[in-house]
Amino acid sequence: MQEVQFCLTIDDVAYDGYSTEENLTRYIDFADEHGINATMLTVPLFDDKDFRERAGYIKILKSAISRGHEVAQHGLRHDRFETGIPPAFILDLPHEIAVKERVARERDIINAENTVEIIRERLARGRSILEDALEHKICGFRGGAGSSCPNLYTAEGQENYTWDSTRIVQEAGWDLILRILDISPRPITRDVFDSLQPAGGPRELPLTTDYTWFLTQERYSASLDLAKRDFVSCLEAGIPFVPVCHVSPIVESDNDCGYTLYRELIDFAKKTAAERGMLLTFPTMSAACEAFWN
Repeated sequence: MQEVQFCLTIDDVAYDGYSTEENLTRYIDFADEHGINATMLTVPLFDDKDFRERAGYIKILKSAISRGHEVAQHGLRHDRFETGIPPAFILDLPHEIAVKERVARERDIINAENTVEIIRERLARGRSILEDALEHKICGFRGGAGSSCPNLYTAEGQENYTWDSTRIVQEAGWDLILRILDISPRPITRDVFDSLQPAGGPRELPLTTDYTWFLTQERYSASLDLAKRDFVSCLEAGIPFVPVCHVSPIVESDNDCGYTLYRELIDFAKKTAAERGMLLTFPTMSAACEAFWN
């Protein structure tokens, strides 16, 4: 029986302003309720806060790991330029105006500062912090705000990361965030997936989009339709479906519609897989990577 992998991932764990312990606990409870082994992308440093000193988050994540969930690394400080430059459609978001202006002024300087050696140092430092705190091997990485460059994948390969999930295959989700409801979704195919695999780096499990970023009722139907479309596209391409949400933005939606969307999407995925005689699984990213390529 053909397997369909639905990998639930969440960004910005321990990134103040977009994460709280309460909202993270709710997410993990949601995953447990639906039999999902989630992957939680965690920020090692925030301002002067070292993750090893964040006892509440450590307790929550250690408990989640014991139940089959996974923690992976989300940048070092979630700085926009520590592993490259964010893609243009992210720079168009209202809260990224200052970042976009800096890119316009200093693109060459930013690129020059992201050597393989410097990125390796950042990767290693962040990974060490998380592994020390959680006693949990960190296998995967996602750059903050989708920031990447060719040197990131070279550095990840040299640091022996198993997988990366920085690249994005569905820009239309960010159009919806900008309240552009008449979207033109990007096709998701096996050729697109294969073209994103880095030479000499880890396996790439690209994410689709964030369907629940401060979700409003106005955007709900279009966001759910896009999520369903992307799931079917991944199913038909024979590749993992990797949506992303963020710890607090999914909670801070209209009338809890962020989690409502995921409930509807999970039900749709189960029904669609069953109708096609396929086995739907909800693995961690590391488990998905191992199953997909082995």
